[in-house]
Parts: sequence; C-alpha cells; structure tokens
Amino acid sequence: MNLKDRGNKKWTAMMLIEHRKRLKELKESEKDRKKPILDDQEKEEINYKLQQAVQHNLAVEIKYYENKRFKTSSGVIKKVDSNRKEVIISEEVGEQHKISLNNLLDLRLK
Repeated sequence: MNLKDRGNKKWTAMMLIEHRKRLKELKESEKDRKKPILDDQEKEEINYKLQQAVQHNLAVEIKYYENKRFKTSSGVIKKVDSNRKEVIISEEVGEQHKISLNNLLDLRLK
C-alpha cells in the first residue's frame, strides 16, 4: 500500500481563513534572517572597496540586508551620499537603487 501524505494540504479544507493566513505568515517568517554585526575591520574593508569603486568607476556586487532578507545588487556606484548615509548604484538594467550604508554586508569589485 503506497499512500502519499500531502501534509497540511489535506487539512486546509477544514481550516478557517484566519488559520490558513496565520500558517502562511509562519512559513514566511521562517525565511527571516537576523542582520549580522560587522566588526571594524570588515567595515574598513568595505569602505576601502567603496572608495576604489567610486574613484575608478568599477562595477561592483553589493550584498546587503533589507526587510529581514539578504539581497544582492550589481552595477556601478554613481554616488555615496554621506549626509543620508546611502549608496546609489546604477544597475545593469538601467535602474538606480539606493542602499543604506548601515545595511552593507559585503562588496566585491568586478
């Protein structure tokens, strides 16, 4: 006898809408990540690479933290706004994206 268990699917017909909504929220919250804390040496390394990229107009790949997720963005840095503490990056598709300096996790020069 080969029965295939469908997990929660078999019970959703008997659940209230609120229960299904809460289950969906719980699954989404499992994907949440905590923001790592960078030490001073890592911050200095990111700052150095950031300066090199701006001075020499180099393409970069930035890993950053936003909305409890790790994200990456690639392109050329157009501006570093120290007043607003953000980096403006021009992506390859032509869009500009603002990233907070406090949320930078890693920067790679291409």
